[in-house]
Amino acid sequence: MDPVSVARAFVHHAHPGAELSILGGSAGTGKATANSDLDIVILYPNGHSNYAETTRYQGWVVEAFVHTPDSISFWYEKERAARCAVLGDIVAQGVLLTDQGAGEALQDSARRYMEKGPEPLSETERGIRLYGLSNSLDDLHGSTDPAEKFAISADVFSQAVELLLLHENAWLGNGKWMVRRLDQLPQNQLARQLLAWAGSGQHDELALARITSEVLRQAGGYVMEGFVRGSR
Repeated sequence: MDPVSVARAFVHHAHPGAELSILGGSAGTGKATANSDLDIVILYPNGHSNYAETTRYQGWVVEAFVHTPDSISFWYEKERAARCAVLGDIVAQGVLLTDQGAGEALQDSARRYMEKGPEPLSETERGIRLYGLSNSLDDLHGSTDPAEKFAISADVFSQAVELLLLHENAWLGNGKWMVRRLDQLPQNQLARQLLAWAGSGQHDELALARITSEVLRQAGGYVMEGFVRGSR
C-alpha cells in the first residue's frame, strides 16, 4: 500500500473518533524513502489529551501527534519562538486523511502561520550568531588536522545555513530539513551555493569559507574584537 493509504488506515484503526488527521513529512510531500516514517497530526476536540506516540503499523513506523485546537495554538507559539516549525509544516503542507469538516480552515490557518515566518532575531541574538560563525570560520582557516577540518566544516555549514535562513525570515530545520529549508529560497544565490557545496561530495573548505564570509557580510558582518556577552 502507498503511504497515504497506510496512514489513513492507521487513523481509522487507532483514532476512529478523531475530528481530522493530516499526513505530513516526507511521506506527505511525495519524498518518502524506504526508511521514511509516517508523521500524522490527529485532531480531537479541546479537553482531549495532547501527546506524541511512536508505533508501527503495517510495516511503517508511525509518529502520531495527537492534538486539540488549543494545543496546536500552544505549539505554534513555541515553534515560532524556537524558529523551527514541525507541527506547522505538517498541517500546512500535509495531505488531509480524514475530516469531519474543519480540515480546510485548519490548513488555511497553518499556511498563514508558515507564511508569517519565525520570530525575528533580536539584536543580541544576531550578535551571538555572528560571533559564533566568525569564530568557527577562524577555526576552519586555522586548522590543519583533516578530522578537525571535517568537524569544523560541518559546524560552519550548519551555522551559516541557520544565519542565512533567519536573515531571510525563513524557518529553520534539522537534519535533512535544513537542506529543504534552503531549497525553499530558490532565488537566493547564497542558498544555491550552500546547497551546491553540500551536494558536491568534495566539500572544499576554501569554497565553504568564501560562501560563509558572504553570509556573514550580508547578515551583519564579521564579529570578534570587542564583542561582549552579558553585562560587565
